[in-house]
Amino acid sequence: VFDAAGNLYVTDIPFGRIFRIDPQGEWELIAEWEGEPNGMKFLDAHELIITDYRNGLMCCDIRTGVVQPFLDRRNSERFKGVNDLIFDSQGNLYFTDQGQTGLHDPTGRLYRLRPDGRLEVLLSNVPSPNGVALSPDERVLYLGVTRGNQVWRVPLLDDGSVAKVGAFFTSHGPSGPDGLAVDAEGRV
Repeated sequence: VFDAAGNLYVTDIPFGRIFRIDPQGEWELIAEWEGEPNGMKFLDAHELIITDYRNGLMCCDIRTGVVQPFLDRRNSERFKGVNDLIFDSQGNLYFTDQGQTGLHDPTGRLYRLRPDGRLEVLLSNVPSPNGVALSPDERVLYLGVTRGNQVWRVPLLDDGSVAKVGAFFTSHGPSGPDGLAVDAEGRV
């Protein structure tokens, strides 16, 4: 993820680290902890929200390198292994809980965390939910379903629910889509 100054922040999953790469290509260690960080987005100018496979959602202050839990469980249940995330313009945080799910165990989840703290399960039957992206009008969420070799199209209804989820794209082979992006024209 990039900050406003053009610095690129990257995760080092197996070693629990975040690095900043400046526009000149210089690397700097920002944070290190006992975790497995994956996707991340800026919450504000100085804080990153990070999906950490081991610990849930974490928050990192990029000025100090301090990493703290943001959301480590749903009610009393731990996450399977959170993977990727995206914010909408209203501050809703959508994130995937992939773990080791797949066609053999289609119990991966897509969550929405509202700015007021309400956590909602939007889907609970996904075989390996991974990357997430929103359409430019934020009425559709695209969900990478890695072990199902698909990208799902998830309509976001006005009442906050989802309906008529369908396969947007299907591929073949041992592994499917991972991270997703949508351009200004709505192309996935």
